[in-house]
Amino acid sequence: MPAFDYEVVIIGSGPAGLTAGLHLSRAGRRALLLERGTYGGSLEDVDVVDDYPGVPDGTTGAQLGSRMAEQAVAAGLDLQQGEVTAIELFSSGRWVVRDDGRSHSAGVVIVAAGTRFRKLGVPGEDRLRGRGVIDCTPCDAGLFRGRTVAVYGSDDHALADALYLAGLLGRVQVLTPGAALDAGRPLRDRAAADPRVEVRCGVRVGEILGGDRVEGLSLTDLATGVVETLPVDGVVVRVGSDPNSDGVGDVLDLDAGGRILVDGALETSAPYVLAAGDVRAGSRPRIAAAAGDGAAAAARAEELLATL
Repeated sequence: MPAFDYEVVIIGSGPAGLTAGLHLSRAGRRALLLERGTYGGSLEDVDVVDDYPGVPDGTTGAQLGSRMAEQAVAAGLDLQQGEVTAIELFSSGRWVVRDDGRSHSAGVVIVAAGTRFRKLGVPGEDRLRGRGVIDCTPCDAGLFRGRTVAVYGSDDHALADALYLAGLLGRVQVLTPGAALDAGRPLRDRAAADPRVEVRCGVRVGEILGGDRVEGLSLTDLATGVVETLPVDGVVVRVGSDPNSDGVGDVLDLDAGGRILVDGALETSAPYVLAAGDVRAGSRPRIAAAAGDGAAAAARAEELLATL
């Protein structure tokens, strides 16, 4: 095998990346994992994990991510903070380029960069981010005790955040342009049974209002066209997720939504580059599914390394 800085470089420290790193490190492989944000990836945004095997009483996403990272590091994984800006492909190996100018050669690269919450794209959203526009609900919810918060969206993330906020604040409004909620039945049933969660369908947010902080939402009733202002102190936008495939689209084939196309072995269009977890096309947004992807990617990486 050629001399690489690392046998495998993993991009992203969510469940897929950390599981891949754990398996490869336990197998004695020299593996580096690069994470641009918080170790654990988007697990930080999950208030309660109650559907992961072996955790019957539930835990927070941050706690689960931290334990996953500690276990992988204990097995020998080199875990570093750093943003990947490019993957360069050569016949003799792959180079992972970081935003600080450093780069690492590797036999195999595993892209497990996960997803980020999609922006709504309305006036006031970017300007008031961190001043009432809430990115991480478990991180910031405590700042809104005694205040009014709305959640815009109707998927699992939206209802999970709404239920968390209701327990902390006493009341929350869920707003959605659809005629019904899109979340799975368990969360829909919990929200319907909780009098602190008020659901309003058929409305669209056109602007987030406020000077120094969020003061309200401009809502349009889609049935009547009537525009109104809803006073709120904070808003959580949960209208879907976008893949963190920035910097790899020039070397890897993506689907129309920006997710990385893979075959049944998680191999991408580039040789010796794999993709795992939510960043890949066809993935299921579940922690257990992402961890399974990570284990499968590690096994395939081992097979590919044997061919170098």
